[in-house]
Amino acid sequence: MSYAALLYDRLTIDEAELMLTADRRGLLLKKLFTKEPSTLSSTDLAEVHVVVNRCESKSRALEAARRIANLNRIVINSYRVEELCSNKIKTIELLEKYGIKVPKGLFKPFPKNLHELEDWIICVVEEAEARLEYPIVFKPTHGSWGKGIIKIDCRERLIEVLRENSKPNEINPEGIFLQEYVEKPGFDLRIVAFKEKHGMGILCCIARVSRKPEEFRTNTHLGGLPVGVELKDYPEHVDEALKAAEIIMQEEKYGIIALDAMPQIENIDYNIVYKLTNECAKMYDEIRKFVDENKFRRYIEWKNEMELMFQKLKMHESYIALRNVISNLLENSKLRVHEANSRFDYAMNTRNATGINPAEKYVDLCFEALEES
Repeated sequence: MSYAALLYDRLTIDEAELMLTADRRGLLLKKLFTKEPSTLSSTDLAEVHVVVNRCESKSRALEAARRIANLNRIVINSYRVEELCSNKIKTIELLEKYGIKVPKGLFKPFPKNLHELEDWIICVVEEAEARLEYPIVFKPTHGSWGKGIIKIDCRERLIEVLRENSKPNEINPEGIFLQEYVEKPGFDLRIVAFKEKHGMGILCCIARVSRKPEEFRTNTHLGGLPVGVELKDYPEHVDEALKAAEIIMQEEKYGIIALDAMPQIENIDYNIVYKLTNECAKMYDEIRKFVDENKFRRYIEWKNEMELMFQKLKMHESYIALRNVISNLLENSKLRVHEANSRFDYAMNTRNATGINPAEKYVDLCFEALEES
């Protein structure tokens, strides 16, 4: 008998939700915790046919995908997808190559030594100013959760940021990445896409709404408000998202990723977005506080209460009004896909805001893969 397995290096509520869903649907899901995926052996994967790789560390996720494939098991997601999603430069370059609208960007390798630093800074500044206009966004090439992203408004600030980020580190191992600042209508989109035996599909979508114009980052880890979006109501956006997902998962039989996309709308006053968001913020912050206070308790013990809190938020008149405003804004927007995520969080925000549980799709993919064994 063949099994599926869940590989993880940190147990979050996303993995807990997947375990609960697998148990409810009768999927035998072996749990594999690791801090050293390179040591995984055929014994560890005895009778396992497919592995869901949910390692949070990008380096572990990459090594795990490589190791599992070498042991001749199906892995969701594959090494190729993990590598693409872990490197924003490769993602952007590949998407642009195949015609996806992406923000303009500039990547420059680090100077070889400190003696070249000043010349390197001048070179980067001149090239950035030739290609991009202020404000410019500094983005880690291997970052996540909105960490390390800086909005730069002038040459002096750009020089300062370059000087502070001129050496390799974990989130910028090879060089610096500067990107065009795209004026968003107070939110961006996170689109969950999948690939299965019968083709590609869009599972669900949320708008991640920032609370004020000064906070251009919309990541929910930074307080961005999640609002469910019916992407199917916008066929042009669905086509663009599917095309991007196909480019990233083109060689795979099974996969599931989250695309981040910025809607671009011209000559629109969207202050109403911030007004409505702030009217909802207190209720959402109560949910965030509740989740944080319970993170060391068993997820199953407080999951239902969290869901009820989200239901109350979604029934709030300001939240309903915000959802309608976002819907209207999307009708006149163009999407620019700017990132792809292989291991995305979903149990708190995406699942509750949309009413669609990505854990169900993980289980679907496992069942499909097991049918082949």
